[in-house]
Amino acid sequence: MKEVVLFNGSPRMDGNISTLLNIVAQGAQDNGAEVKFYTLLKMKFMACQSCFSCRLNDDCAIHDELYDALQKVKTAHAIVVGSPIYMMQMSGPVKNLYDRLFPLMDANYKPRFGTKKMLTVYSQGMEDPHMFDSYFEYTAAMFPAFGFDLIGNIVCTKGNDPESAEHNAELKIRAYECGKALAL
Repeated sequence: MKEVVLFNGSPRMDGNISTLLNIVAQGAQDNGAEVKFYTLLKMKFMACQSCFSCRLNDDCAIHDELYDALQKVKTAHAIVVGSPIYMMQMSGPVKNLYDRLFPLMDANYKPRFGTKKMLTVYSQGMEDPHMFDSYFEYTAAMFPAFGFDLIGNIVCTKGNDPESAEHNAELKIRAYECGKALAL
């Protein structure tokens, strides 16, 4: 069975990111995948300490609540990361997550654990869904070194309203279809 690991980097437990991640998860489950959720703001974890222990082996030296999630990522078929856009960037916990994924690449910046499908889910206050495309592309530039093959970005606009995603039928269909694609 294929496994999809989802990370919610939003402080709103019932906001747009949660809505879209739940729909992505449903699409993956309906297509036979097992889904594992992690809500970063409920987890106690440290930022990367730049100890370079992961350069000597394929593991992070920090054994906190994020450690088990990193082990799941190593064996997963697909990864989904959701974040609101704050001050034109991902949330702090998501940035810390990406830093802690450093063990997924070897000393030559090549993936250690094969290729996995990747989907990002963003929520932003701005109405233009392309407002932060350059930032999304900049962020995605690191994904190949992790072994992540980005299948797409889902962007919820008008994110200051925590129900924007819930009221956007087209966006919900896209999230469900992306979830199905992650399980293939």
